[in-house]
Amino acid sequence: MTIGIRDIGPGDDAFASWHAAIREAHLADRESAWWSSVESVRAYFGRPSDRTRHLAVAAFDRGICVGGAEDKLPLRWDVETMSVELGVSPAAQGRGVGARLASYVKELAVQHDRRIVQTELYLRPGLALSHTPGGRFAEKHGFRTVNTEDRLVLDLPADEGHLARLQQTFPRDDYVIRSWVDRCPDDLVAEWSRMRTHMDEDVPTGELTRTPQPVDVDRIREAERNFAEQGWTRLRTAALTADGRGAGYTEIYLSRHDTEFLVQDDTFVDRYHRGHRLGLRMKLANLRQLHDLPDHLRAGLRFLQTHTERHNTAMQRANGAFGFRRVDVLHELETDLTNLPA
Repeated sequence: MTIGIRDIGPGDDAFASWHAAIREAHLADRESAWWSSVESVRAYFGRPSDRTRHLAVAAFDRGICVGGAEDKLPLRWDVETMSVELGVSPAAQGRGVGARLASYVKELAVQHDRRIVQTELYLRPGLALSHTPGGRFAEKHGFRTVNTEDRLVLDLPADEGHLARLQQTFPRDDYVIRSWVDRCPDDLVAEWSRMRTHMDEDVPTGELTRTPQPVDVDRIREAERNFAEQGWTRLRTAALTADGRGAGYTEIYLSRHDTEFLVQDDTFVDRYHRGHRLGLRMKLANLRQLHDLPDHLRAGLRFLQTHTERHNTAMQRANGAFGFRRVDVLHELETDLTNLPA
C-alpha cells in the first residue's frame, strides 16, 4: 500500500469520499450513532470565518480515499489548541494509514503554532483507552482522557402516555415555558445571549483546555444564519420568570439532510433557579414542538441523542425520566506536543 496525503477543500472532487471515510470509521460498531452530514460539513468549510479555520486532510491509496482528518483551529480564543477528527476506513485499518495521518496532523499543528491537540473517542461503558485499538492508537500518540460524557439515546417516537404522566408531576409555579422554532424572538434574544454566556462558563469540561467565551447578540444572530445555511432546523425553549428574566433554555437540532436523528444541544438552568424541574419541563416542551414540523422533516425520526457529563446528577436524572439509555461514553482527549519526544 502506497499512501498519499494531501489537503483538500469543499470544492474538491474527493471531499465527499473524505467525509465518508471519516464517518465510516467513527460510526463502526457503535449503536444508534450520528455523524454530521456532508452537506453541513461542506457548508461550514466553505464559509469564511474570523473565529475558526477548518482544514481537511485526506489519505489516498491508488486514488481512493481511505481516511482523513478534519482539523479545527480557533482564531480568537484558545489559539494554542487544534482539535482533530481522524478516521481510517475499517477496510484500510492496520496498514499504517492512521500513523501517516497523525504525523501529517502533528506537522500542521506545529506550522500553525498549536501546542495542544484535542480529539474525541467513543468507548463502550466500562472500557478504558487501552481496551480498544483506537484508544491504544491515541495513547501511543500521547493522548490522555481529560473529560468524559455519557452519550444517551431516546428511541422515537416518544411514548405520549409516558410524557403526559411526566407532565402531571411538574410543580405549579410562576415560571413561563416558551417555545419556538429557529430564530430567537427579538424580545428574548438579550436574555438568550446572557444565558448562553453563563452556560459556557458553567458547563463541566474536566481538564480540557478551553476558555469560556462571551456570547453576545450579534454572535447569536450569526449562529442562526450559519445553522440555517447548514440545513438545520432548531427547536428552542426557554424558561422565564414572571418578570421575563431567563431562568434556563434548551435546544434540539434537526437536519434536513439526515432526518433519522434529533441532536440535543445545550440544556441550561441558571443556578438560582435549580430545583424546580425546569430542565425536564423545557425538554418536554421542546420535544412536543415536533408535532408542528412538516411531515417530511419528522416522518423518519428514530432517535434523539444527547450528551451528559457523567457526574451531572440533575441532568442524568432528567434524562432517565424521559427514558434515555446510555449507549457509549465520549472521551475527550488531549496531548501536549511540547511534552512528546521529537
